[in-house]
Amino acid sequence: MAPHHARSLLAALALGAAVTVSGCTAGSDSSSNSPATVDGSGSGSHSKSGSGSDSGSAASPHPSDDGSAPKGTGAQGSKDDGRAPSGVRWCTTKSLSVSLRPGQPAAGNRYAALVLTNSSSSACRTQGWPGLQLTSESGGKIPTDVVRERDVPSRPLTLSPGGHASARLHWTVVPGKDDPSDGRCPDPHTVRVIPPDQRASTSAAWKAGEVCGAGEIDVRPLLPGADLPE
Repeated sequence: MAPHHARSLLAALALGAAVTVSGCTAGSDSSSNSPATVDGSGSGSHSKSGSGSDSGSAASPHPSDDGSAPKGTGAQGSKDDGRAPSGVRWCTTKSLSVSLRPGQPAAGNRYAALVLTNSSSSACRTQGWPGLQLTSESGGKIPTDVVRERDVPSRPLTLSPGGHASARLHWTVVPGKDDPSDGRCPDPHTVRVIPPDQRASTSAAWKAGEVCGAGEIDVRPLLPGADLPE
């Protein structure tokens, strides 16, 4: 093969490889629309599309005693210098407060809204699924298996000071084969939460009762507002 033709072929292959890699960056499954801005009123809207969940890519964070988690745990979206192109910083663990709002129970199923509130004095951005770890009153870890639901697409959010974003949690209270033989499932005291693209965790009181199913919790991506997402 002539040297000129060989160089042309190598250049074409390199270009094709670059295109393939660029489509696999973190957050490539997310909506490409511009970020939704959430203010302190807690209002927001979302749409529902598709069905099913992706348990194969579920986050199962196990924070260490110092509140950190393995690299990449609970993360969705790109990790850069903490700034969006518009100059809005990524929401850090320190800039967020977390609370849990139990929803209406239904036939062995339980629901709750995990609410992240921007407690800082400036806007910040977030996107994706939080990481979770249930703990006992003494701080011991309770089995926690987070399954990321993907029937609602992840979307970029910008939280104004006092603004909220929430993720719907779903779990069962019906004992299964992997639960204690006496049928008494763990009743967590606290949930440790790792915001998207962070490593440090923060905590919220768990006042939502027992968690059966070996600690499996279905988690939807963060959406605007503090109410339980549909």
